[in-house]
Amino acid sequence: MLPSLHQSLLMVTDLTASTAFYEDIVGLETDRVEEGNVEFATGEGTFVLEEDFDPEVLDAFGLDDPGDDRGKGVIVALDVGTPDDVDAVCERASEAGDVVRMGPMDVDWGRRMALLSDPDGYTIEVSASLSA
Repeated sequence: MLPSLHQSLLMVTDLTASTAFYEDIVGLETDRVEEGNVEFATGEGTFVLEEDFDPEVLDAFGLDDPGDDRGKGVIVALDVGTPDDVDAVCERASEAGDVVRMGPMDVDWGRRMALLSDPDGYTIEVSASLSA
């Protein structure tokens, strides 16, 4: 059996602010809300925002505290539907005062894409096939 991506999880400092960013700016729909986390259905797997774990939980799982550089080296790529949807996400982000790292552009591999920063500094690629 070929492995498949089941879930991607980001530890966030402010679950309410992060949830609002992914719902209101990116356009994801909340699938499940539990104590300390919010899940978004994204097709094959789920995308989860998790409140920072306390030190005991981090230690039990052998994890380090994500610290202030939590977004460094992480890119979450989300297909938002159509090239016009990429533009709309960036427009909502700009209007809300969120960081658009790279505005919408068509790239050689057949997609329209843009890069945003979420409230914790994670890089979020929003893109869509140019043939969509």
